[in-house]
Amino acid sequence: MGEKITSIRINEEIWKKAKILAIIEGITLKSLIEDALITVIEGDEIARKFKRTAKRGVLEKLKEARRRGLLPFQIISEKTAVELVKEGRGD
Repeated sequence: MGEKITSIRINEEIWKKAKILAIIEGITLKSLIEDALITVIEGDEIARKFKRTAKRGVLEKLKEARRRGLLPFQIISEKTAVELVKEGRGD
């Protein structure tokens, strides 16, 4: 497969963190960026197969609810947290 030579503008802090991570992982920055892009692309392809892609409008509504201090997916139960954990373990 061929290679594309390109340039991008990227947040300086993200760039620094990416360079450090590449050093820690013992890989080139090019490899780190390619791996990250592949992960995002493959994840999107998998999500599309299951037709589970989130609609942007829904995500924005949930984010707005969180900003207002609401908990959109709050689970309400009569049981205590300890009881729920024990129940999940089969205790």
